Amino acid sequence: MDGFSNDAEQAAYNLAEALSEKALSLMKSAEEAAEAFRAGKLAMRRQFKARGLSEAEADIRWSGTSQAARAIADNSFFMSQATMYNNAAAAQYAKALYHRKV
Repeated sequence: MDGFSNDAEQAAYNLAEALSEKALSLMKSAEEAAEAFRAGKLAMRRQFKARGLSEAEADIRWSGTSQAARAIADNSFFMSQATMYNNAAAAQYAKALYHRKV
């Protein structure tokens, strides 16, 4: 956005950009937590396969581990935080547009 019409518009836009960047950072953390869950599940499947057990048994065992619970909790937390920051950024973008028209 070039050429701000006033300081209030520029301040709202700058805050929106910062909030949006924070949301993207949190989404990356959520993706890392989801990947940790997936990697742990695959590792558990390999271990169970080596012992001659089924993938279903491995998935059940994996879902009961503290590592799986932690990965799911982290993913949920980071996703909720990212949503909050995205919503705040959207409000600030709207505020910047409002100040542009005033």
